[in-house]
Amino acid sequence: MLNDGLSAANAEFCTLTGDEQEKILRLQQSILESVTHGDSYLDVIAQVCKLEEQLLPNSVGSVMLLDDSGEVLNVLAAPSVPPEGISQLNGLRPGPGGGSCGNVIYTQQPQFVSNTFTDPRWQNLRHLAYNFNLCSCWSVPVYSRQRKVIGTFALSSFEHRSPSPFHLRLLEIGASIVSIMLDRNRSQESLRLFEQVFEGSEEGIMITDADTRILSVNKTFTKILGYSIDELRGEKPSKFSSGQHGADFYHAMWKQIEAKRYWRGEIWNRRKNGEIFPEWLSISAVYDQSEQLTHYIGIFSDISELKNAEEQIQYLSTHDILTGLPNQTAFKDRLEQAIALAANRPGKIAVLSLDLDNFKLLNDSLGLHAGDELLRRVATALKSCIADTDSLCRIGSDEFLLALPGCNDTETISTVVDTIIEKVRQPIRIAEQTLSLSCSVGIAVYPDDGGHYDSLVMRASEARRKAKKDGGNGYRYCTEQLNTNSFEFLRLAHELRDAVALKQFVLHFQPQIDLATGKLVGAEALVRWNHPREGLVYPGRFIEIAEQTGLIAELGNWVLQEACIQAAVWHALGFGPIVAAVNLSALQLRRGDMVGIVENVLRNTGLPPHCLELELTESILVENVEQTLAQLNQLKQIGIKLAIDDFGTGYSSLAYLNKFNVDRLKIDRSFVGQIGNPANDAIIHAIVQMGHALGQRVIAEGVESEAMRTHLLECHCDEAQGYLFAKPMPAAEFTKLLAGYR
Repeated sequence: MLNDGLSAANAEFCTLTGDEQEKILRLQQSILESVTHGDSYLDVIAQVCKLEEQLLPNSVGSVMLLDDSGEVLNVLAAPSVPPEGISQLNGLRPGPGGGSCGNVIYTQQPQFVSNTFTDPRWQNLRHLAYNFNLCSCWSVPVYSRQRKVIGTFALSSFEHRSPSPFHLRLLEIGASIVSIMLDRNRSQESLRLFEQVFEGSEEGIMITDADTRILSVNKTFTKILGYSIDELRGEKPSKFSSGQHGADFYHAMWKQIEAKRYWRGEIWNRRKNGEIFPEWLSISAVYDQSEQLTHYIGIFSDISELKNAEEQIQYLSTHDILTGLPNQTAFKDRLEQAIALAANRPGKIAVLSLDLDNFKLLNDSLGLHAGDELLRRVATALKSCIADTDSLCRIGSDEFLLALPGCNDTETISTVVDTIIEKVRQPIRIAEQTLSLSCSVGIAVYPDDGGHYDSLVMRASEARRKAKKDGGNGYRYCTEQLNTNSFEFLRLAHELRDAVALKQFVLHFQPQIDLATGKLVGAEALVRWNHPREGLVYPGRFIEIAEQTGLIAELGNWVLQEACIQAAVWHALGFGPIVAAVNLSALQLRRGDMVGIVENVLRNTGLPPHCLELELTESILVENVEQTLAQLNQLKQIGIKLAIDDFGTGYSSLAYLNKFNVDRLKIDRSFVGQIGNPANDAIIHAIVQMGHALGQRVIAEGVESEAMRTHLLECHCDEAQGYLFAKPMPAAEFTKLLAGYR
């Protein structure tokens, strides 16, 4: 390459005198020797300047390059120029009065100035000409490989002179050598960078020839597979085959590589010790300039931990962490299956809603740890009372649901419930105390009291509340009169409808904190009902009613509008890009106009799209998947952020996470509240790892202590919110809080 450049520069070599030709040949030979000896590119460029100074007595050579902005020139090499001269040359701006070098950049042409004291091209640098007696200056462009002018090579003389053909050849040769050395240095830097990436990557990398013979692997590859590079060189990747994939799988994989030049997917391979493991593999085919296949590059990650985490999360999505019982989602699935069977083969199903009497008092007296152990004991007692065909779940602090198929008469149901109450009543020894418990049970029967899950659970819960009002330690059946005259439900539903129409709501905001920096980065908008008689009513009392009556869509849109208005105010006040997090209901998405609503809100409020985050529950993501995915993709295109709320309590799935392309996972407070439990801590760590592996930030809610914050930091969790930082507060208070974070 160097010889090619010099040959091009010497195209008119034969026009020079014999002595001049000899000088140029010696110059080229000296440079080639330096390159052969491995001298640095800066040393070679400095040598070019010195050698050409010798061939043009009473002169100095210099090389200047444009900075990254392309706006100013700085000295790269000028071995004979004093430091004060270099400092005055640095920062030279190209232009018609910017000297010979400045005009090379300005005109993209060589510049030969024989009298710097009078030539207008040196108008802005006349002081340099006088101060350093630079009488003439010849400068030519230095080109990149793409023939773009990136700098200059110049010879400046202490006498007024014009270049001869010999001098022109010197300048051309000097600029050519400088260009070659700069390009060579960039290539070497790219190679060094590749080597660092290759060896420093946390992913396994393998390079093969066109026949798929292994040429090289990195350290991560040998660490994961267990082979040394010497054991692998010359082998084929089939050496790692697990036997889990048939010929059709590999045929399809290579067919895609041939057609598209790449393949990505999950594959199972075998380590040297025989262990089979899953990996996420990308294979790329490499072609040269003549479109000939030269290499294959394979890059993979061991996803064993992600697979294990997915299994754990899948378990968590269907089970209660504390008791190990199925959660309400799994219970609902089983009850709906039982209802479908009972509809085809007539039979009855008893649905029981149970909670412990005075549990809060016991929990406050004994402490949370003892309270948790008490609930585990109760769960064990309940499991011992039911058959394999029955279902049991924990849905709240001390609330349980049971479904008993095949209970076709009141006598059978009462016998089972009496057994349950008696079992719960058995003394339990906890925290060096013997406790006697009691419980209240409500009973609804399919199909007499309802034909689907929601109605049966609602009516069983109403009956349980009645049992508790009657003194507890007993059970009550649901009656149709009790269901239809549910005064509390009807009253709240009626008042809530008026509240939505009259906008009797207010937003409180809870800060979201970057754990690494301590900065306030977001605010979750939480709705409160400003009830005209009862005062501030928290969402636990009315959100479910709003969902059942369909009012949640209008209420949710109001929350979205108000949250964006307030976030826009903060943005205008200069508090930075505070992200407003707003919860989205399933009904809002089902109506199909969410994208238009969000666009209108952003347009009306002036809030930048990246300052709005919509929080979705996992259950939303599995309802009407195609319509939901289409809307969420459109929201992402607008620039809206998406988050999964209460992560780990619903349909957690890597497939859904990849498909819906969310920005943040929000660890549910039930996990954060259990920090200190080794199994729970491992789950939190797995969720954070999984989120990061998928390119998502992870935020934990319900952080109430420094110990929780410390553990989350150790797990590399990105953000947190909770009472440790601040409770939800009105907008005015939140604005004062923002001022404190400035």
